[in-house]
Amino acid sequence: MSEEYTVDYFIKKFEAIPEENWISGRYLSTDGYCALGHCGERRWGFTPESLALVDLFFDYELAVASVNDGNSYMFPQPTPKQRVLAACRYIKALQDV
Repeated sequence: MSEEYTVDYFIKKFEAIPEENWISGRYLSTDGYCALGHCGERRWGFTPESLALVDLFFDYELAVASVNDGNSYMFPQPTPKQRVLAACRYIKALQDV
């Protein structure tokens, strides 16, 4: 994983994004972005930041879109932001063991 894009980087980044700027079910809308959209990903391609997030989640058998969209039983939080942050904190806890 990129040394620049650590789990701590993503926690700090996502904590700073207001709850109302998060969406699920697509990358972007007039209302905001999903986790990958906040990392610059669009339908036409990944960014180094979005790839790092995908790789980070994959290393822990998680899928960013599934967590963001509420399709992961492990993270039942009510909003995309809360679910993604819960997953990031879960990953951090596993890394700290």
